[in-house]
Amino acid sequence: MGALVRRRRIEAAAEAAPLSRGLLFSFLILILVMGYLVETSRRFPTLFIGIVSVFGLFGFFVIGIRRPEIPLYLMVAYLPFSKLLAGDFGGAIMALNLTNLLFVVIIICFVANAATEGQLRFEPNRLHLPVILFAVWGFFSVVHSCMVYPSTSYRLQAIAEYKRWMDPILIYFLFFHIVRDRRRWKAVIIILMVGVTIAALMAIRDYMTQTGGSLEHSRIGGIADQPNVLGAFFVYYMFLFTGFWLERVRRLKAWSFLIPFALCFRGIMVTFSRGAYLAFAQGLLGLAFFKNKLLFMLAVAALVLTVLNPVMLPKGIQYRLQTTFRDQTQLTDVYETEHLEHHLDTSSGTRLILWRGATQMIGDYPWMGVGFGRFHSRIKEYTPEQLSMDAHNAYLITAAELGIPALVLFLLVLLAVFRVTSFVHKRSSDSFIRATALGFLGGLSGLLMANMFGSRMNTTEVSGYFWILAALMARAAMWTREELAAQPAPSRRRRLGRRLARGMA
Repeated sequence: MGALVRRRRIEAAAEAAPLSRGLLFSFLILILVMGYLVETSRRFPTLFIGIVSVFGLFGFFVIGIRRPEIPLYLMVAYLPFSKLLAGDFGGAIMALNLTNLLFVVIIICFVANAATEGQLRFEPNRLHLPVILFAVWGFFSVVHSCMVYPSTSYRLQAIAEYKRWMDPILIYFLFFHIVRDRRRWKAVIIILMVGVTIAALMAIRDYMTQTGGSLEHSRIGGIADQPNVLGAFFVYYMFLFTGFWLERVRRLKAWSFLIPFALCFRGIMVTFSRGAYLAFAQGLLGLAFFKNKLLFMLAVAALVLTVLNPVMLPKGIQYRLQTTFRDQTQLTDVYETEHLEHHLDTSSGTRLILWRGATQMIGDYPWMGVGFGRFHSRIKEYTPEQLSMDAHNAYLITAAELGIPALVLFLLVLLAVFRVTSFVHKRSSDSFIRATALGFLGGLSGLLMANMFGSRMNTTEVSGYFWILAALMARAAMWTREELAAQPAPSRRRRLGRRLARGMA
């Protein structure tokens, strides 16, 4: 009887509207306003935006005392714009910006409500351990770096950078502990998807209104203010729309999710980012693989056909890929070349040189690395051209600056998120949650490739949604295990059979 009552409660929660129309409309208007401010930011003084933001935050604080999820929704709406709408009062006071103020509001509202409801405690979860270990290793790496490089300026810079590095991890724990019910869970996803769609529309608008010129001038940086990072942003989160399409493909309304997906794809195109193109392809393969194996084989066949017949690609992508090689050199002509960088364009060739230097640096400093944030200044010792640049590879720069253990922990975090999300997609009874999990699996697959060509996890405006989704998947996994535990053994077997049948369909 108790299991039946619990199941009915779960079904009722699944059917409830995550957001009222009024609240959804309000956040849509808020996101549009922030997008407008980004597009016209030069017309408004930074100090003015900061003051208006503080008064707005005070209003959300008053509401959040009773409803702590409202400031959390504000965080979701704001994150994509956090770089260009920093609200830092022109840098007048160190560490005073809109992101930090929003953290304070959310934490106070959460503590006040949790204490009242008797829920002020740290909830354990399987995903917490690798995340905590990764953060702790980063802390000791910063301490070690400050001991090796004792200058005051470096220490202040390292502490500030570590704080920015920790912000997304703090977001993970906040969302995990505040989003305790399905309505909040789904509301966060809806606002997140609206934010991604608006970011895509902004990128397309920027491309349509820019005045032309060289290729570099034509590339759109959008909310990230950098084309490659913007391309990674779309790859990480655009597959959420296809997740809902694939899970509900028999419903006519589900096909509307292809519209924002197409907008995001266009957003990737106008970045002219080759890394984003490759990451998108891998994301598609990952999405198909986790949906069902027949779809995966079809996706692989389509990818092979496209590689053999690049004329099938959009003209802009064709042109950008053709710029990779000099003098019309083809990839098949340079497989056995010792110095591949001589056949590549300047950007690609430089990356190969940097990667070789980074590999040597890791060999010299395998345990603690050369120091947090020190790659730029030390890489010149390992490159004949004495370059002073980013590694253009998240895995290499993590190992080079923080040591191989940091890279291992980072990969463990990604693996743990993959496992949790895959479990939710396979076993959850809630179609909304399953669709979100499937889309996130596609984004995670693309993430692995995107970070091969740059550090695409070190900025809050790009990685913030990743940590939110990771937290939501950890929470959804807890609900799913509770559901499975409440079911009799025969029901679990029948349910598993339905899942397997649907996966093969």
